[in-house]
Amino acid sequence: MQSVFTPDRELVASRFSAAAGVYDCYAEHHRLIASEVLNIVNGINPQSVLELGCGTGILSLGLHRSFPEALKVFTDIAPGMVETCRRKIPLSDLVSHRIWDFERNHCDCQYGLVVSSCALQWLSNPASFVRKLSSLVVPGGVTIHAIPVRGMLGELEQSFSETGGSWNSLNYLSGADWDKLFIESGFSSVRGYSLDFTVYYHSPTDTLRAVRGIGASLSGHSGAPVVSPGALRKALDFYQSEFGDDSGSVPATYRIHFVAASGGFA
Repeated sequence: MQSVFTPDRELVASRFSAAAGVYDCYAEHHRLIASEVLNIVNGINPQSVLELGCGTGILSLGLHRSFPEALKVFTDIAPGMVETCRRKIPLSDLVSHRIWDFERNHCDCQYGLVVSSCALQWLSNPASFVRKLSSLVVPGGVTIHAIPVRGMLGELEQSFSETGGSWNSLNYLSGADWDKLFIESGFSSVRGYSLDFTVYYHSPTDTLRAVRGIGASLSGHSGAPVVSPGALRKALDFYQSEFGDDSGSVPATYRIHFVAASGGFA
C-alpha cells in the first residue's frame, strides 16, 4: 500500500544539507539526468540562468561550462547543498549562490533560462508554482525541467504492493499532467517527453541506501507511516527474487519527464 503525503520542508532541507558530503557517491542517476538536460539546452544562448534546486552542483557545472558568458544564479533550499555547489563553482562577477525556497519566496528578477533537475517533485502545489514560474522567465526565454513522475522507482513500489506493506512516496504527477500545467500557465511551445534511467545496485538494500544517501528518505515526516522491519524485509525479499539477476544485482528505474517551454507571459 502506498502512503502519499506532503513532506515537511524544513526536514527536507535539513536532510539534504546533511547528505551534501556524500550525495555525489549515490547520484549516478542524477548525472545521467543532468546529461539529458544539457542536451536539451544545447543550442540556446541565454544571457542569464537561474537553477532551482542546484544540489551539489552536478547540473550546475554543466550549465557553467555551457554558458560561460551568462549571469548564473544557483539556488537550493538546503544550506549544505549551496555550500557544496559554491566550492565547485566559486563566486564571481557572473556566478552567485543563494539559499532559496523557490516555492515559498518571491523573486523580482527574470532570466533567459530557468532550469531544474529533480526539484519540482517536492512542490506542495505544482499548479500554483508553475503559474508563478512564468514570471521568472523573460519574454522569449526558456524554462527546462527534469521531473520525477508516476512510475518512479517502480520496482520498489511493486515490491511493497505485492507484499502488502506500506511505503512512503511523494505525490508524483504523470508527464501529461506536467505538460498540461505548463500549457495552462501560459507557456508556449511546450514540449515534454519521459525517459527511464535504470541504475543497478548490488542489492535492494543498496537501493534504499542510495535514496537515503542523497537525503531523499521520506521516513519521519508527519503523516508518514512507520515501515516495520518485517514489512521491509518482505518487500526487499520480493524485490530480490522478482528483479535480481544471477549476480544478485537489482535494477532501480528512475522515471523522469522533461519539459521545455518558452515563457515570459506573466
